[in-house]
Amino acid sequence: MVVSFIACQPKAETNNKQEELTTEKDNTNVESNLSKSDSTLNTLNDKIRADVNNKDLYLERADFYLENQNAKEAMQDINRAFRIDTMYLPTILKQADFLTKSGKLELSLNVLDRANKIYPENSDIQVAYSQLYLVARNNTKSISYADLAIKYNMYNAEAYYLKGFNFLEIGDTAKSISSYQTAVEQDPNYFDAYLELGLIYSELNNPIALEYFKNALEINPNERRVLYSKGMYEQEHEMYNEAMQTYTSAIKNHPDFREAHYNMGYVHLFYLKLYRQSQQYFTDAIAVDPRYKEAYYNRGYAFEMLGDINNAAKDYRKALEIDPSYDYAAQGLSRLNN
Repeated sequence: MVVSFIACQPKAETNNKQEELTTEKDNTNVESNLSKSDSTLNTLNDKIRADVNNKDLYLERADFYLENQNAKEAMQDINRAFRIDTMYLPTILKQADFLTKSGKLELSLNVLDRANKIYPENSDIQVAYSQLYLVARNNTKSISYADLAIKYNMYNAEAYYLKGFNFLEIGDTAKSISSYQTAVEQDPNYFDAYLELGLIYSELNNPIALEYFKNALEINPNERRVLYSKGMYEQEHEMYNEAMQTYTSAIKNHPDFREAHYNMGYVHLFYLKLYRQSQQYFTDAIAVDPRYKEAYYNRGYAFEMLGDINNAAKDYRKALEIDPSYDYAAQGLSRLNN
């Protein structure tokens, strides 16, 4: 979603919806990543050939396949591990997790019910139940199973994290914060809990958000969601130098990160009034996504501010070509014609 600032006329446009980043594929350094992936897979294949009955190696390779969007091969490796030892709990939990994430909740529930009979009062099984009911949007049951997981193991960080996620979904921010904080107390390296705390405090306009983003980046210094969210907080709270440093780091590690390019342009255009410098960042964003209408519009606006009416009109028309209902671009052309 695109949200416009109202502070000046004519309006420039900004893109500050953090959730967008969770669904976009990162194409950064594709060739390098493929090379590393090939090397990792070859190493796993060699280990499996040397130890064909090692169920943990099949589960490790299944994780590799899942990380690389190869669900079919992942399921085959989970099944191979299962055939080696049908009672091995990590395999059973991996199978249930795969089915849950695939939306096959009834099959996953059957797997967990079987595991629960074999391993009663196991905290990790209760966590898996909690995850399943979270996917099923049954927050009450999900919290109940997370509580049961904590009863069986009071140090289970994932159970506290799941409670935090559920409380956030039902609108209880205070309990969500408390649960996430307990999760990081149990596991000081719980990246996702730090990220969620940062996002919550960002929404509350509380500067402690930056501390949680910092903690997350200490665990994973190049994680794009954290870099983007930290940059957005700094941008929205007039910490422009810090925001540009954060976006620069994001671009260095993720050259195809279109929102980081765009927001660098936006800071230069809207806040710093450095119109010519802003254009390069919008151009970089367009290079990543040639249908990025907002980048065309704001580059056109920069041209307009510089008095380059012809190039401004070209960018406004291009934005309208991408989306004929795009009001900002239509208004831009109207301004040029008056």
